[in-house]
Amino acid sequence: MVSVTDIDVKFRTIVPPEIPNKFNLDKSCRIEWIINDEGRVEVEFIRQLSIDEMIGRYSASKPIDSLRLKHDFKNNSR
Repeated sequence: MVSVTDIDVKFRTIVPPEIPNKFNLDKSCRIEWIINDEGRVEVEFIRQLSIDEMIGRYSASKPIDSLRLKHDFKNNSR
């Protein structure tokens, strides 16, 4: 599949409709532009995760003391 789009004077472009349809994208998705080692541009779609989607997905390398974290945050915020 090949799609061609224009870039306007503010360097904006429109994602062709077949791309969001194929990859199930919505307005909350962001696009990451990458120049690879061969000098070609690649794009990655970044989805914003909900709290429910984050639960169980991440872990800490060491235990977190939430009370200490809250205390440190409170005392260091400006």
